[in-house]
Amino acid sequence: MVPPTALSDYLALFRHLPGNYLLLAPDAALTIVDNTERHAAVAMKSRAEVAGRPLFEAFPAADQNEAEVLRASIEHVRRSREPHTMPLIRYDLERPAALGGGLEERYWQATHYPIIGDDGALRYILQQTEDVTERHLAEQRARLAQQNLAESQEQIRFMLEALPLMLWTTRADGTADYQNPGWLRFTGRTLAQAQEWGWLDDIHPDDRAAVNEAWRLALAHGTDYQVEYRLRRYDGQYRWLLVQAVPRRSADGGITSWVGTGTDIHAQKLSQQQVNDKDRELQQILRLLPAYVATLQGPEHIYTFVNERSRELLGPSAELGRPAAQVLPDLQPSGLALILDQVYRTQQPYALEELPVSTPPAATAGQPRYFDGVFQPLTDEQGQSTGVLVFGVDVTRRVQAKQRAAELQEEVRQQNEQFRLLVESLPLYVYITDAAGRMLYVNPQRQAYTGQDLASALAHWDEPVHPDDTARMRQLFAEGRRLHRPWRGEYRLRRHDGTYRWVLTHAVPLLDAQGQVQRWYGSSVDIDDQKRLQQRLEEQDEQLRRMLHTLPAIINTMEGPEHRYTYLSPQMQALVGERVQLGRRVVDAQPEVAAQGFVEVLDRVYQTGEPFAALEQRVDIRVPETGQLETRFFNFSYQLLPELAGRPASRGILSFALDVTEQVRDRQRAEQLQAEVTRQAMQLRRMTEALPAISFILSPDMRLEYFSPQWHQLTGYPPGTDADAVWPTLIHPDDRPRAYATYARAIAQNTPLEFEYRLLHHDGQYRWQVCRAVPELGPDGQALRWYGTVVDHHEQKELRDELLRSEARFRFMAESIPQVVWTARPDGRLDYLNQRWTEVTGVPVEQALRQGYDELVPPAERLPLRRKYLTSIASGEPYEQEGRLRSAHDGQFRWYLHRATPMRNAAGEVVKWFGTSTDIHDFKQAQQLLQAQNAQLTSINQDLDNFVYTASHDLKQPVNNMAGIFEELMRTAHFDDPAAHELRGMFERAMHQMHDTIQDLSDVVQVQRRHEQLPAEPLELRPFAEEIIRSLQEPAGGRGASFTLDFDAVPALQFVRPNLQSIFYNLLSNALKYRHPDREPVVRVATELVDNEPVLVVQDNGLGIDLARHGPELFQMFRRFHDHVEGSGMGLYLVNRIVQQLGGRLSVESVVNEGTTFRLHLPGTLAPRPQPAVAQSVAAEEQAL
Repeated sequence: MVPPTALSDYLALFRHLPGNYLLLAPDAALTIVDNTERHAAVAMKSRAEVAGRPLFEAFPAADQNEAEVLRASIEHVRRSREPHTMPLIRYDLERPAALGGGLEERYWQATHYPIIGDDGALRYILQQTEDVTERHLAEQRARLAQQNLAESQEQIRFMLEALPLMLWTTRADGTADYQNPGWLRFTGRTLAQAQEWGWLDDIHPDDRAAVNEAWRLALAHGTDYQVEYRLRRYDGQYRWLLVQAVPRRSADGGITSWVGTGTDIHAQKLSQQQVNDKDRELQQILRLLPAYVATLQGPEHIYTFVNERSRELLGPSAELGRPAAQVLPDLQPSGLALILDQVYRTQQPYALEELPVSTPPAATAGQPRYFDGVFQPLTDEQGQSTGVLVFGVDVTRRVQAKQRAAELQEEVRQQNEQFRLLVESLPLYVYITDAAGRMLYVNPQRQAYTGQDLASALAHWDEPVHPDDTARMRQLFAEGRRLHRPWRGEYRLRRHDGTYRWVLTHAVPLLDAQGQVQRWYGSSVDIDDQKRLQQRLEEQDEQLRRMLHTLPAIINTMEGPEHRYTYLSPQMQALVGERVQLGRRVVDAQPEVAAQGFVEVLDRVYQTGEPFAALEQRVDIRVPETGQLETRFFNFSYQLLPELAGRPASRGILSFALDVTEQVRDRQRAEQLQAEVTRQAMQLRRMTEALPAISFILSPDMRLEYFSPQWHQLTGYPPGTDADAVWPTLIHPDDRPRAYATYARAIAQNTPLEFEYRLLHHDGQYRWQVCRAVPELGPDGQALRWYGTVVDHHEQKELRDELLRSEARFRFMAESIPQVVWTARPDGRLDYLNQRWTEVTGVPVEQALRQGYDELVPPAERLPLRRKYLTSIASGEPYEQEGRLRSAHDGQFRWYLHRATPMRNAAGEVVKWFGTSTDIHDFKQAQQLLQAQNAQLTSINQDLDNFVYTASHDLKQPVNNMAGIFEELMRTAHFDDPAAHELRGMFERAMHQMHDTIQDLSDVVQVQRRHEQLPAEPLELRPFAEEIIRSLQEPAGGRGASFTLDFDAVPALQFVRPNLQSIFYNLLSNALKYRHPDREPVVRVATELVDNEPVLVVQDNGLGIDLARHGPELFQMFRRFHDHVEGSGMGLYLVNRIVQQLGGRLSVESVVNEGTTFRLHLPGTLAPRPQPAVAQSVAAEEQAL
């Protein structure tokens, strides 16, 4: 008998599945049958809009190529009737008019599944789609961002290497760690030669002391560094450089490095030297000039300058600072004083011609000397008189003197013109201002740069300055004027095309004898490229600093073998306080941590390069606030930081830690609580076991989790009996349905239960019991478990129910349990149905007994259902069958389990059939879902293996090609670099590692495929092991090893030959590879038979494995525990995987420096014992190989 299932239930279930599912008819148009609610929401079309329409009509494709990909996948499923997963495609959807219309860009991942009918025909195609638009677009943005970052980095690298400047950086202590290609090209040195202090060798010996002193002062005070010196070029020529450097500082203001530039100013320097030479020449001319020159300042006409000839003329009284009237007593009588006053007052020059001077020492031998000259007024920038220039020429020999004067005047003019041309040819912006800052001169370069004419450049020099920089530059200029000292500053200057560029300006004052500023001479140089580079570097540093500061982790770095701190995250600083500072050693900053052995771990990581990681590591740390030790727990790792190029001392360690103190303490508290709960449970258990009743605990599905020993005493069954299986058989058959119904009702309602039933005792007597149970409910109101007792009350029950026992028992069973209960005559015709039948099917009992129930069964299932039922009736065997019946609730077909047991008379003839029909629809659906999921997982696992196999196979050819190219390169090329041999060795090792890794990946897949594709065969272990051992004797590592073989317990195994070879080879080769250096290897290989299950044992006396440290990682891929020999870390992984494929397990026992024992439990591999050979010993044989 098959209860029906309603189609509407399936339809509702399908439509509410939590996924994007579309059901298609396998016709040519791919007509849409139905879809889930989730699919309708994602597709932005209701079910009514798409149901019954062809797929590509309901969802038209914007790109026919993508449509063809979709169509090909569906066609593949239609032809092969196998699931097919499409590659990611773009398939845009129509946006509803309410949402703006148009197409919305979407990306999809889809799988098509065939739905096969009972007749084997393709009924439907199920499309499962996943909208991966956000993920795909995010990946595109990430790739674009990565591309932009790479381009930016490439631009920075190109700029650093292509700039015509020489760039360099040093560490905080001043040792050089980088010179750009411009520097290296200039000096002809390699980077290694120039680093540290090697760059000093190229400085001119005469400049080296001054350079060292300037660099020492800059390092000591942290001030900007600028110096000019001569640097030897690659051709041996020394050229002048302008070298500037600025310090880079950390967030706390400390200097972390120096960034500097070198600009070739050789041509400018030569020009400057020429100007200086000319200036010295002019000074010499003034000293040797055959004229008399003096300057008088103020209305008192005080001497401020007197050349040598004037001193000779005026005598010793001509001292600077003395009034002219004191030096020349006849100045007033001669009327020259009035002329000087007039010139000073009117600012009009006065020419002197053949002025006679009769007073000594000018006149000699009483003969006057005649002079031509001029009194020239001197003014300041504001046009105010400041003094008088006195110029006179001895015209005693007039002709000769005039000619000489003309020549000198022309020479001075030419020198001035040369000076002007020199200034205007410099690649700098040169300017001159008066003491108050008014512009007096601007060279043409600045005019050409800004586009200003000369008048504008002089009157409005600050107009092209960026508005944000004007106030600051005026402040710097004002500060320089106030202090009478040079000043410098950076500002943005507008170019003629409107763009602003950074320039560096430097101004120096021209002071008079009193220290007052007379003029300001300044220059500006374009530093925009350097400025922008510096800003980008600072932005990158700031971004990195912010990223590290926001990480919820404790991060620090240590450098050098002494482990000095070079970086401390804010979290680290907050944890340890101010005693941990940059540059301090770990052992000095945290002695309590050093005392716990962590410095030794740092030493090991620094020396070996192997990372170190620990989980929930206890660390006692001194609290900054109290100074007391506090126990905390961390998950942390030490990772080696490789040294920077050319800086061996920069090799260090990165420490990354997470504070898990609270998690550890929570777990410890939970463990303590669990121990207390266990103790209380034991007390309760002892108390219940002392009661005169059976106590029990049931799981939610009514399976026994615990029952007291009274059950064994009452039933007579020994401990270890499967009570779940036995207990129902001990219940009186007439009481079982009622017991089941009571349990089922209690489960459905999560309410206490109480009922009576008869239980078979150890003496064969059924006795009445009262069973009571109450549920323990969870937060969701569902039962977590049931606690109950069974109490004997046989005598009371017999007295009360003697007369009504049979009738009441049957009616209670028939009308109360949730199953359909029915009885049939010996020929199978139904003669009774309980009321549950009508509730389930909606068909009255009388009608079903009279007409049957074929209409309630799906047509395709009627014949198999009847055939099975009649077969059981004919044979008298118990009947059990699953089938579907139409439900009265929603008209859908539901699954039922039909069971019937015959009742026989004394002669063994069937006199009645008692049956039940139990609704298993939910269980059936769950079972089908589980099967589908298992199939999907199997497919995914196969895909993963295929991927690994394909990846390893496809990588072999490129690696072989690389090896061939490298071999040809080594054969034909010649390398002069001493490091070439080392690099060749590094490349060869890398090639071997790549080849081994690819081979290991291939082995992983081969293990799985051999297990699935190759048949197991009986393999005799002794010759099999001896063959493996002989192959291991060929390399030198296998000589001298002793092998003991003992296969008496299990002489043969039913096994896939390549897999068993892999097990033996990996375990035995490991035993030789990781041998102890102080003793010869001794390896024991044996079998044991434990509970009729073969166990393979491999034992060695090698180095052993630290299981306390490496136990959880023992069978991980690529995991190695000894580094003194080569290996891939795949051996134990492959062995463990082969064992797990058999359903077995691999256990390891090991003691460091004593040896290791592997036990392989191999269920289902026991093979028949081979026939004993004549030459084979029956006892265990010890064989030295």
